[in-house]
Amino acid sequence: MALRAFDVSLWGFFRIHGPDAKKFLQGLVTADLGKLAAGVCLPACVLTPKGLMVADCELYEETPESLLAVTRPAAAIGFLAALEKKIMLSESTLKALRSSQAWLVVGEGFDRGLPWTRLNEPARLLLGVDPPEGADFLTDEEFEALRVNAGFPWFGADMNDESLPLEARQDAAISMDKGCYMGQETVSRIVHRGHVNKILMGIRFEGGPAPAGSVVLRGERAVGHVTSSVPAVGLGLIRYDDAVAGAKITADGRDGELFLFSSWPKSLSKPA
Repeated sequence: MALRAFDVSLWGFFRIHGPDAKKFLQGLVTADLGKLAAGVCLPACVLTPKGLMVADCELYEETPESLLAVTRPAAAIGFLAALEKKIMLSESTLKALRSSQAWLVVGEGFDRGLPWTRLNEPARLLLGVDPPEGADFLTDEEFEALRVNAGFPWFGADMNDESLPLEARQDAAISMDKGCYMGQETVSRIVHRGHVNKILMGIRFEGGPAPAGSVVLRGERAVGHVTSSVPAVGLGLIRYDDAVAGAKITADGRDGELFLFSSWPKSLSKPA
């Protein structure tokens, strides 16, 4: 299959530069910056002091003193505001990067740019340059199908600033071994003492998909709602006690079944 390119120029791109750039971010994000190195895509979240989502992001090491953070469009302003509040206490600087050229290149055999590990197939981020010659261009609908089929939650659709990270399947972005970070107390309390009240699940639909926003029913009980959908597959935020893989549901008159995406990590709290 030919390489495919998707325009991501509206995503958020931020550079944190300085002698203590890693130390600065280590106290703010959920991931362990000790795992960041050249060529590594490190998923992370920024939380409020109460443990709610500000942004999900990917972190990259450009140099030992220069880090790049990538967010989705709806998370960019919150990410920038959260870091701007703290950056003055560090020796680092924060810069929002603006470029009319930013591409996600999907497909085998392409090694330029930065790895983006959120899909079921290889993908690389290219900043400030043209996409590879001969690449096909992905439409919004085609990219949506790729990301939903990969089980990648989207900030602004499957999660928002009222979500807890463990509701949104952000377990892989959370380190339980590092030191303190903003929102850690809430995450730790959920992991060690209980579970969230609702959680994202995959939904396989029979026939056409139920539109986002459709109420999800188990029998006659409303147990959640669809957050994203593409042909045959969707994501839904489901009441925790009903978030059982294999459970039969209906949404917008369509039959379906709940499931766990293979790309999702094992839950840090009680398994769904």
